[in-house]
Amino acid sequence: MTRVVITGIGVITPVGIGAQRFWEALLNGRSGIGAVQSFDTSAFPVHIGAEVRDFHPGDYLRRLDPRTTGRASQFAAAAALLALEDAAIAVEHLDARRSGVSMGTTSGEPLFIEEYNNIPKNREPRPCPAR
Repeated sequence: MTRVVITGIGVITPVGIGAQRFWEALLNGRSGIGAVQSFDTSAFPVHIGAEVRDFHPGDYLRRLDPRTTGRASQFAAAAALLALEDAAIAVEHLDARRSGVSMGTTSGEPLFIEEYNNIPKNREPRPCPAR
């Protein structure tokens, strides 16, 4: 059986960024649900959601350019950094062969998926080749 040690956690959530703020929000029953502010919801029947607010990618990204990095990737990089900080581990002291990160996301990069989905819709229909 392989042994695993969890040394730190990093969370980016609508109720708090970082383990301490997240835990306090849970203990106090705070909800992260509210009016969506990141885009215009007038075309949709629902106008509420659980958005991560007060997240500044430049506070966490060391090598990635926030302007060219998807939001889910920004969250992932920030959560990994927060987990290392929570564990009091310096990256330069890690053995890459014996270290790893376990990460979860609901759908990866939704904006990139949406853009990819819209490609066929934005093109002129092509006629089927004659057989």
